[in-house]
Amino acid sequence: MSLIIGYYGKNGAVLGGDKRNIMFRGDLEKREKLEEMLYSGKIKNDEELLKKAEELGIKLHIEDNREKVRKIGDDVLVGEEKTIGIDSERRRVYLTKGKCIIVDVFNDEIRNKWTKTGSGVVVFGNKYVKKIAEEEFRKVGYRLTMMSLEEIRDLIENIFKKCNTPSISKEYDIIYTTKECKNLEEVVKKDLDALFEYRETLRKKMIDFSKVMVIVNKIVKNGEIGVIKNGRLVLNDKYIAIDKICPNPNIFNEIEV
Repeated sequence: MSLIIGYYGKNGAVLGGDKRNIMFRGDLEKREKLEEMLYSGKIKNDEELLKKAEELGIKLHIEDNREKVRKIGDDVLVGEEKTIGIDSERRRVYLTKGKCIIVDVFNDEIRNKWTKTGSGVVVFGNKYVKKIAEEEFRKVGYRLTMMSLEEIRDLIENIFKKCNTPSISKEYDIIYTTKECKNLEEVVKKDLDALFEYRETLRKKMIDFSKVMVIVNKIVKNGEIGVIKNGRLVLNDKYIAIDKICPNPNIFNEIEV
């Protein structure tokens, strides 16, 4: 559900990305059928997409506010496409003047990594939008490396305008840099470490939340002991909690959960 287009060369780097995120709910086989029609360009606009989804019994949630491209400092551009389900699959591109690193991440594991230097173009997306992008770059040919960053930015913007498909948003972000990052490998490692740390924090929060929900569900079903407030179990007046059976136990009216 993404279109990310990047250029890197001796004059700098340019990166563009759309903002659409689509969540599908429903029968797996029908969902895959809808996705195939969407990504091949057979579905031409949002109205057709919603109509076809309704015919197949698929629920859609469409957002156009996803940030897919960003800057690290003033010399590194980052683009990401991702699929989040039972597992998390991400492909990231890191661009700077004269260099590119592409990384495939599955959950918390780096599966593939490519490093390229010199000049080149990177396109993430489905086969329909990639074909449009490739055709536009083919028209420019060898002249691409002689174009200014402003001309390349205009070229990428023109590609987004030509991609009239509901798989991407009508709005898009385009960023660029004229500077070279001397330690791109180090920047990439730090950025991925931050991702893995975020996922670990999220995982711990989900575990804590599931523990709270076990208690909440018991309270909802039985109404036995109290209520949850701000992450604490507040006991009803007729209940107290003790930490252990002994002559002088610690007594609680609220329990951190």
